[in-house]
Parts: sequence; C-alpha cells; structure tokens
Amino acid sequence: MRMKKTCLFILMLLSGGMVDRAFAGWPIGKYRNVVIPSFNFYQSHDTWNASGQKIKGQPGAGFTSYAMGLYVGYGLTRKLDLLVNVIAPNQNSAFVDSKGVLNKDSSTGVGDMQVGVSYNLFNFGYKSFLSIGGSAIIPLYDTTKAVALGYGTYGAEFKVMYAGGIDNGFLKHTYYNLEAGYRRYFDTQGPNVLLLTASLGVPLGKRNQVGFEVSGQYSNSSNKSFNPNLAVNRDFGFAKGSIDLGHTFTRRFSVFVVGFYSLAGYNTGVGYGGSVQTIFKL
Repeated sequence: MRMKKTCLFILMLLSGGMVDRAFAGWPIGKYRNVVIPSFNFYQSHDTWNASGQKIKGQPGAGFTSYAMGLYVGYGLTRKLDLLVNVIAPNQNSAFVDSKGVLNKDSSTGVGDMQVGVSYNLFNFGYKSFLSIGGSAIIPLYDTTKAVALGYGTYGAEFKVMYAGGIDNGFLKHTYYNLEAGYRRYFDTQGPNVLLLTASLGVPLGKRNQVGFEVSGQYSNSSNKSFNPNLAVNRDFGFAKGSIDLGHTFTRRFSVFVVGFYSLAGYNTGVGYGGSVQTIFKL
C-alpha cells in the first residue's frame, strides 16, 4: 500500500512541470490509468540573440501561446507503460519589419502528438527507479498556417529517467526525478535536440506539495536563422526554472499550478508562463 501511495505522489509531482514532458521515471502500475488535462501559457517580449545577449523587444512585438494539453498514461504491465501526449495551441506572433511596421499573425490547431512507451529497467528497493522511454513525434497539422504550429515533420525521442524518494536527513520525504533525452526530427535541417531535467518535490502535509525544477534544451541545426515565431526556430538553447504547487483533493484527483521563467539562452525568447493541470488516476 505504501508503494502505491508513493507512486501516485511521484506521478503527480512529476506531472507538475509542463505537459510537453512525455515521460517520468516512475512506473504507473499494471492496468492503471493516468489522465492529465492542462491549460498552458507562454509569453515572450524580449529575446536572446545568437551570442546569448538579451535584446529588448520593440513595443507591441512578441510571441504568445495558449494551449490545451492532454496526457494519457496506461500501465500495460508493472514495468511497461503506454504514453500519449498531445497539445492544441493558439499561437500569436508579432514583429516589427524593416519599414517599422508591426506585423501580427495567429494560428490555432492541434500540434504535435507524442506516442511512446516507458520501461522500468531496475528498481532499488521500490524506493527509486531507473527507466528508459521512447516515443514517436507525429505532426497533426499542415505548414500553411500564418503562424506555424511546429516543424511539420516526424520525429523520435529517447529518454533515460531516474526517480525516487529520500527517506532520511533534512530532505526526508522529498522526491526527485532526473532525465536526459535526445530528440531527432527527420528533416534535412533537423534539428537534433538534447533534453535535460532535474526535479525536486517536497510534501507540505498530507495533501499539499511544492516542487522545483531546472531544465534545458540544446537544439542544433544547419538552419541558424531566427524566426519571431519561436515554435519553428531550429538552432537554439535555453535553461529555465519552475516552481509548482499541488493539492490532492482525493486519492484519484489532484490539481497543480505551475510557473516558470527562462534563465538563460541563445537564439530564443526570454519566456515566462505557467500551467494549470488536473490529474485523474483512474
């Protein structure tokens, strides 16, 4: 029973980050389901140039995204989980051209879908778990929209995850998750993306949790150009920090509120935003 409660808490904790995180290192459990609808917000007015220098945005210019997300996980066995993650964004891009004219465009639709599996390789006393995951990236849109919703190309992702809990010391009852991943888009321009995430969660009583996360992406491509529509930039990098607060209403229903801010980067936006996520364990 203790293991089941701990697994549920870890899953809720790790889901406290942005929903585009496809996997967490903790197995869901055989024949168990997790459904996570979410609302996500991202905004950027300023940018980092190719050298990492912060550039102040011009009045009215920027990039804003509102998105509904849905993450579904199903435990096929005690070690193997099926995972599906899809997002439907409304993206708004505004930039000032060489003539000083402010140009605004927006698009709405269903974005990329990730479908994959996560497999638990080892557990260490059922207190920590080492897992691997692989997924396919499937674009569910065309590239004719005014503000493209993504690269419009298929891709794949592989991750190694290590998650667990701390039983002693001043961090007792604290939970952690570490992830390293590689993502490849099957286009002549790529990109090839390195993903890194470190999360820490602390329970505040029986029903409340606070979580902290540092994550980053390094994306490499032969296409070094910068686009005001941040969703289609291919060569960039960033590091961001986030904090989340969660409340467990019942053993099957929880809500998390997340906020994040971009700490450093190059060829990308100085972004901030957050999400509200509802977690159902069925």
